[in-house]
Amino acid sequence: MKKLWIISLILFGLTGCSEEFKVSTYHVDDDQQEVEKLEEVFTDNKNLSEAAAVFFDHQLVVSLQVEQMSKFKKEKIKKSIEKEVKSSFPDHDVFVSSDLKITWELKKIIEEQPTMDELKKDLDKLQALAKEQT
Repeated sequence: MKKLWIISLILFGLTGCSEEFKVSTYHVDDDQQEVEKLEEVFTDNKNLSEAAAVFFDHQLVVSLQVEQMSKFKKEKIKKSIEKEVKSSFPDHDVFVSSDLKITWELKKIIEEQPTMDELKKDLDKLQALAKEQT
């Protein structure tokens, strides 16, 4: 019985560590320097499992997903990433969220790559969605 527990713990640990960190970004102006700068901020933090970001007209909307083992420190991680992103992009209006519904909507925006007008509407809708309490 003891061996079974040890084997299951090892397998559980290995499956939890096998996922790679995913970053999805969309920059309207295709500024690769800004995208790389943001990706560096994300890769420096080992507690993130996924991140999505959209740059638009001096706005930066970021969504984070935290590793399963770091869920209890989710708010602290979000605040530290937000502080780091704001210091890296002082000329942008930065919005950071760790909400899953924001991540889904940002990923949808990144996949569709909408026009400027559609993107503005989508981001306004997204920020209204973030203000909702669930």
